[in-house]
Amino acid sequence: MKRFFGIISLFLLTQTFAFSANDRLEADSVRVLELEDVLIVGSRAGDKTPVAQTNLRKTELKALTLANHLPHVLELTPSIISTSENGTAAGYSSFRIRGTDASRINVTLNGIPMNNPESQEVYWVNLPDMTSGLQHIQVQRGAGTSTNGTGSFGASVHMRSALPTSEAFVESATTVGSYGTFQQNIAAGTGLLGQGVSLDVRYSNLSSDGYIRNGWLDHESLFATLNKASEHSNLRIHYLYGNQHTGITWEGVAEDAPERYNPAGEIKDGVYYDNESDNYRQHHLQAFYAWEAGKNWWLNTAVNYTNGFGYYEQYKQGESFDEMGIPNQILSDGSHTESDLIRRKNMKNDYYVAQFNAQYNRNRFSLKAGSMYSYYDGDHFATLLWVEQNQNIPNGFEWVRNNGKKTDANAFVKMEYDPIDHLTLYADLQERYVHYVLKGIDDDDMRDMSQTRTWYFFNPKAGLSWMPSTEHRLYASVGMAHREPTRADIKDARKQGSNNNVQAEELIDYELGYQWSRPTVAAGIQLYFMDYNRQLIPTGKLNDVGYKLMSNVDRSYRAGLELTAAWQPVSWMKLDGNASFSRNRVLDYTVYYETYDNPNDWGDASAQISQHFDQAKLPYSPEWSAAGGLRVYPIQEVELNVTSKWVGEQYVTNTMNDDLMLPNYQFVNAGISWNIPLRSAIEARLSFTVNNVLSARYSSNAWGYEARFEDGSPAYIEKGIYPVAPRHYLAKFAFRF
Repeated sequence: MKRFFGIISLFLLTQTFAFSANDRLEADSVRVLELEDVLIVGSRAGDKTPVAQTNLRKTELKALTLANHLPHVLELTPSIISTSENGTAAGYSSFRIRGTDASRINVTLNGIPMNNPESQEVYWVNLPDMTSGLQHIQVQRGAGTSTNGTGSFGASVHMRSALPTSEAFVESATTVGSYGTFQQNIAAGTGLLGQGVSLDVRYSNLSSDGYIRNGWLDHESLFATLNKASEHSNLRIHYLYGNQHTGITWEGVAEDAPERYNPAGEIKDGVYYDNESDNYRQHHLQAFYAWEAGKNWWLNTAVNYTNGFGYYEQYKQGESFDEMGIPNQILSDGSHTESDLIRRKNMKNDYYVAQFNAQYNRNRFSLKAGSMYSYYDGDHFATLLWVEQNQNIPNGFEWVRNNGKKTDANAFVKMEYDPIDHLTLYADLQERYVHYVLKGIDDDDMRDMSQTRTWYFFNPKAGLSWMPSTEHRLYASVGMAHREPTRADIKDARKQGSNNNVQAEELIDYELGYQWSRPTVAAGIQLYFMDYNRQLIPTGKLNDVGYKLMSNVDRSYRAGLELTAAWQPVSWMKLDGNASFSRNRVLDYTVYYETYDNPNDWGDASAQISQHFDQAKLPYSPEWSAAGGLRVYPIQEVELNVTSKWVGEQYVTNTMNDDLMLPNYQFVNAGISWNIPLRSAIEARLSFTVNNVLSARYSSNAWGYEARFEDGSPAYIEKGIYPVAPRHYLAKFAFRF
C-alpha cells in the first residue's frame, strides 16, 4: 500500500516538472491555474447549488481566530452550538449543527477527509490553529453535496488551505490572555520564484492553564505548502504537523462542585496525579496535481498519507487484575486482586487516500465526476506504567491490543444545467462502499471484539435554483445520506450481547431556501425537514473515555427554520444576525433504564424498567438559538465589535427528565481592534477581546445518567457539566511585511 502511494506521488512529481521544464516560463509571466474549483470539485457547493451554505473568507477567519479552535471560530454561524471542555475556547472543543454531533459532520481539507475513520470525529486539538492557514471555509447544513469520507449526516465543513502568495512575506501574531494563555504564530513565504515555484510555511504554538483544574494544554502545529505552477497545470504539496498535550477534562463536574474543580486525576482530597493527560501527534502529507486538459476540461488527482500516534494517561484506583487478564499478585502481605495503577491507552494509525476528479463546463452545462479510495489501519493497545501491588508486572507491560482496518470507497457524478435563463437544475449521485474489520480484545472488558462489517450506500440528491435577478435566489432540494456506526458504537453494542444490533443510519433531507440581497441589506430564510431512519441517539451514559453511548431509534426527525439578516445603514456601522427554530423528535420510542434492587444494593442489575414515549425530544437539540453582532468604525483604522449568542434549553439524555437538562444561556463578547498606520510595506494590527463580558455562569455541554430501583425508590440521577469561564481577556498583536 505504501509503495502504491509512493509510485503515484513520484509519477505526479516527474510529470509536472517535466511539463514545466518544456514551458520555461519566467516567474512574472506564469498564469497560476486557479484550483479553487478544481482541487475541491467533489465537495464544495457553488453559488447556484441548492444547499444551505455559509462561506467564510481568509480575512474573516483571521479576525475570528484568537487562541481558539475552529468550532469557536464558527459559533456565530446559523444553527451551530460550540462546546468546550476546559472552560475556554482553547482546549478540547467541538460543535453541533442543527443538533447533530461532530461524528455526523463531514470535514474535508482540500477535498481530503479529515474525520477519523473509526470515531468519525475531527479532534481539533490535534491540528491546533488550523484556521490561521486557511483561505476559505464553507459550512453546508443538511445533507449537502456528495463528499469524501464519513457520511454528511447533518452538515459538512469544507476547508481550503491558503493559496500561495505571489510576493514574499513575513508574518507574526502574538496572543496573551487570561488563565496563562499564550500563542505565537509565525509565517513566511517566498513569493513566486522562477519556474512558478513558491513555498509558504506557518508555525504555531499555543499554551494555557485552562479555566478548570487540569485544563492545561500545550499545542504546536506546522503547515507548509510547496507550489509549482505553470500555464496549464499546477502541483501543490501540503505538509501538516500537529502535536498536542492536553489535560483530561472529559469527565465534567457536578453542578454543585467547587469553582474550577475537575475530578480527573484525583487520588484523594487535595492529592492529584499531575499527568492525567491526553497526547497525540499527527503528520499529514497531501499532494495535488491539477491540469487544464482542454478548453472545457479540468482534471486533478490527489494522494494523502496521515500517520498518527497518541495515548491518554490516567491514575486508576482499585483496578481489578482479573478485568485486565492479569493473575492476582502475591506479595508478603497476601494475594492482591486489585491495585492502584497508572495506565496508558495508546493508538497508532496510518491513513491512505487517493482520489481523482474531473470537471467539464460548457455554456449552460457543468459536469463534475470523481472517485476516492481510502484505507485506514489503526492499532489500540494498553500499557501499565506503574502498579502499586506488583509482584512481577514489568514497567510498560502491554495487557491488551486490538486493531481496526477500514476501507472506504466512493464514486460520484454531479450535474448543473440551465435549461432557461435564471433557472439551474441540479443532480448529484454517489455510491459508497465501506468495509470494516475489527480484531482483538476489547480493553474495556477483555472480551473478543472481532467482527467484520460491510455497508453499501447510495446517496442521490436533486434540486433547483431560480435567480430571476441578482437580488433574489430561491432554491429547493432533496437528498439522501447514510452513515455507518462508529467503532465505539459497534464494540459497545457487542457488550450488550450482540454484534449486529447496531445499524447504519439513513437520512432524507428536504430543503427550501430564499435569499434576498441589496448593497446595504441582505436577508435569507431556510426551511428544512430531516427525516431519519435508525438514527443513533445518545442514551445519556458515557463509556470510560467520555464517549456517549448510543442506540438506534426507528423513526425521528428534525424540522426547522433558519433566518439570517445583515444591514449596513451607514458606512461606519454593520449589523448582522441569525436565528434558528426547530422541532427535534423521536417517535414511538421506549426507554429502558438500568434497574437495581434498591439504593442500598447496587449489585447485579435487575430486570429493566421501561418507559414509552409517543414523542420525545432528541438530546442535545435546543429548539431555538440566535446570534447577533454589531461592528462600528469610529475612524477608518479602528473597529469596535459586540457579539452575542443565545441558546435554548436542551436535554442531555433521551429520557425527557428535567433534571437532566441544560438550561438556556446567553453570552456576550466584545472587542476593539486597531489597524496601526505604518509604512505601506508593513501591516500591523492590535486587538483586545473580552469574552463572556457579563460573567454568565453556564455550560454548553453536559452528560447525564439515570438508574431506577425495583423497590420504587426515587431514581438515581448523575449529571456532569462543563462550565465556561467567567469574564476573561485576550490581546493580540500581529504584523506582516
